[in-house]
Amino acid sequence: MEFANDFSRRSFLGLAAATGAGIGWLTSVCAAGEAAQSALAAEALQPLRYESLPGFLSKEQLALHHGKHYGGALKALLSIEGRVYGGDGVADGAARRELGKAQSEKANSVILHELYFAGMRSEANDPTETITEAIKRRFGSLDRWRADLEMCALAANGWAMLAVHPVNGKLYHIVSDAHDVGPLWLARPLVLIDMYEHAYYVDYKNDKSAYVKAWFDRIDWKEADRRYQAS
Repeated sequence: MEFANDFSRRSFLGLAAATGAGIGWLTSVCAAGEAAQSALAAEALQPLRYESLPGFLSKEQLALHHGKHYGGALKALLSIEGRVYGGDGVADGAARRELGKAQSEKANSVILHELYFAGMRSEANDPTETITEAIKRRFGSLDRWRADLEMCALAANGWAMLAVHPVNGKLYHIVSDAHDVGPLWLARPLVLIDMYEHAYYVDYKNDKSAYVKAWFDRIDWKEADRRYQAS
């Protein structure tokens, strides 16, 4: 009994610390300035830091993705929250279940799009020393890491990402076929690629491979390092 109680205390404290750190990490991701405040808090879209990413994504592609898909997710989320939390709420259990599922899907879509847009830059750059060391510890080499993440991205229907988990500090590749399918709870995305067709179809049609290969050269490694350090 003493062991069980001790385990319960340690488990609770560890979970509380991880949860608190997670809240702090999310705040740091969205605290780079007023313009960077998450739409989950501001109820307004984060503006893009760039109009285009030359050689990777055109102005038309980015504007459509940002306005229609990221913007559409926020609009749907606010509508769901109005139904669920406004007035008398929802009385029907089946309807409430579906709205709860939709809320998770749309809220995840909002935050994942924000991390995606904020995690790219127009010029190629190299991983920082800190990120490089972390990747090598987990994957053995940068080449093996890239090959594995590229394979994950091409296999994904939704998202592929490199994430760090606060419980053990390990890096993970996460494959998601939908905004709310496949997440590793409390894991923090460091770099992520949107594999829904809407992310690339204007510029790449159905050439997923070309899109993924070009994306690797547009990762903002300073931003990835900032997220890692904040974890």
